[in-house]
Amino acid sequence: MGLTKGCYGHPLIFNSHKEHKMITKRNKIYVEKTEKVLDKPKVLQEIERKIYREIPEPKEPQKTISDFIPRDTKYWHKYNEAKTNEKRMFYLLLDDLLNIIQEPYHDNGRPPIPIRDLVFCACLKSYSNFSARRIMSDLKHASDMGFVKKIPHYNTLLAFMNNKFTQDLLKKLITLTAMPLKSVETDFALDSSGFGSYQYERWMKVRFGGDTTKRGWRNYVKCHIAIGTTTQIITAVEVTPGNSADTKQLPYLVEQTHKDFDPKRWTADKAYSSRKNMQLIGSLEAIPFIDFKKNATGTAKGAPIWNAMFTYFQMYREEFDKFYHRRSLVESTFSILKRKYGEFLKCKNFEAQQNEVLLKCLCHNISQLIEQIYRNDIKVNFKQIRPLEAKH
Repeated sequence: MGLTKGCYGHPLIFNSHKEHKMITKRNKIYVEKTEKVLDKPKVLQEIERKIYREIPEPKEPQKTISDFIPRDTKYWHKYNEAKTNEKRMFYLLLDDLLNIIQEPYHDNGRPPIPIRDLVFCACLKSYSNFSARRIMSDLKHASDMGFVKKIPHYNTLLAFMNNKFTQDLLKKLITLTAMPLKSVETDFALDSSGFGSYQYERWMKVRFGGDTTKRGWRNYVKCHIAIGTTTQIITAVEVTPGNSADTKQLPYLVEQTHKDFDPKRWTADKAYSSRKNMQLIGSLEAIPFIDFKKNATGTAKGAPIWNAMFTYFQMYREEFDKFYHRRSLVESTFSILKRKYGEFLKCKNFEAQQNEVLLKCLCHNISQLIEQIYRNDIKVNFKQIRPLEAKH
């Protein structure tokens, strides 16, 4: 098998010396170095190509759930432990995480409710998918166990969720909850999905049902996320109005992830397909496996990585799809978010809706951390992190 390194330092893998020599000829700018590593003689390689060209590939048999999920007793034992202890561990990990919040200085007047207590209560509200009034009993139980020092009034909790400073704090907490899995993740995926503010209208109806009116899209906010495909942990998130374009959010999500992680490959659907986006990912020494639109051509137009990936897409579609189809895991992540924490939002103001979606993402990350603690013995210690400054 041949190994070719591109101008950004990341490897492109091809099947034979002849194949990557062809790529070198068509993309002189992108390919710089070539190493001869042949597993088989050229004669055998030519015979195999001829056979595979003439014989059609058989249809794949129907896959069962056992093909995707291991059924050994150790796996199910760890899985059962993680799920049966999830809520207890959720309290402990959330409390440990929020202890790094540095409370703002308060000189005179009535003492405010601590920021960590407000975030803790808001997370419990999102985790239970209750309204602000119905969650008050759970908050009293949390106070009795020592997790909350001062229980906020439900109107105070709603006012906190409607605060623009809360959004920045929640985004930082989401990133911090992903950091313990930094050594595990190398492949990342991007996608977006909508959360409805009107309970009697579903996102799928607006997205695919032909409702193109402004009223349909106005009832939704769109959540854009970047995830690690190994553990489905969310590394970066942005919440926009329902009619916001996906491709404009890629730079923020990719750059935020690269600050704390070392991605090798990125996957995304056609909505993110552009020369600018691919060039950005290439400049960060990662490979963009982004699907191409039907009318796409291989013309570089100042983005040599576009031409290289388009050639790879056309000539080695099967190999391309092996990496690209890991994108389906981000769809699975949205399915988890909506099934566990609800696909509808209870808040009515846009800023409060943004924070409500971010709270769902934070709860998801903590839940994924708990699963990795039991499955792979991941060590989580938020005390080593520098304190976060909170603002009212």
